[in-house]
Amino acid sequence: MARKRDPRRDQAKEIWLRSNGKKILKDLANELNVSDSQIRKWKSIDKWSAELKGNVTNAKGNVTNRGGAPFGNQNAVGNKGNSRASPPLGNKNAIKTGEYETIFADMLSDEEKDIYSNLNDDPFFILNDEIRLLKVRQFRMMKRIKEAEKGLNDEEVERLQQLRKIKTPVEKDGRKLEIKREVMQDVQVTRKTFRKLDDILAIEDALTRVSNQLTKSIKQLNELSLSQDKKVMLNRQNEKLAAEIRRLKIQNGDDIPEVEDDGFIAAINNIVNDNEVWNDDNIET
Repeated sequence: MARKRDPRRDQAKEIWLRSNGKKILKDLANELNVSDSQIRKWKSIDKWSAELKGNVTNAKGNVTNRGGAPFGNQNAVGNKGNSRASPPLGNKNAIKTGEYETIFADMLSDEEKDIYSNLNDDPFFILNDEIRLLKVRQFRMMKRIKEAEKGLNDEEVERLQQLRKIKTPVEKDGRKLEIKREVMQDVQVTRKTFRKLDDILAIEDALTRVSNQLTKSIKQLNELSLSQDKKVMLNRQNEKLAAEIRRLKIQNGDDIPEVEDDGFIAAINNIVNDNEVWNDDNIET
């Protein structure tokens, strides 16, 4: 069952908007008996600032100013815009985690094309190479997390101002006088720093997926190794079984199908009949 919405949430928003955004969040929290962090959270989630900017009215009328040029304005006719406004082709500004970087064959460098053309189709090689690349990517993403944790902070400044009288020295008729005037002065400035978590959490989430992919690749490599070992063992067992069947047939006097001569038997016979091979003079002592 969903938790009931706190009525103070809407009340806080209404008070802050009525103050035209000048109400100090700390004072608002004390007024509604909630924590400062809760007020900041409501302000962020409910987009108080965006609503305040969207509802700015014209002092000389009762129609909300929607911004932009008036209807029928011809100022932009013939304007082609800034050709340099968009980033050049192949720009990497949008890459944040490096997990889903798009790769096009025609955009590869000469070095990358050489790697691409010399790729090996051997599944062992492919999996080993993928594991190495995933480990490099994992290392780079961990470095990005450390760099993001160093300096990415948000700072919120709260100012408490009061009307104060100050003395201003002036010169009149050759005499120096002090005139009192009222000005708004800061009597209290509070700075609060908050960790910017969005970028860090995004990289950590991508790092988790890369780590899972790395684990899966290692598992596939192990399974492939086991299947190859089983295949070799099975072939050896088949060869041993065939040799045993052949031996039994020879013992029973059964006809044995002739095996196609590949030249190996002839080579053995030549060695056996070669006197130079078996000459004692050729044996080193």
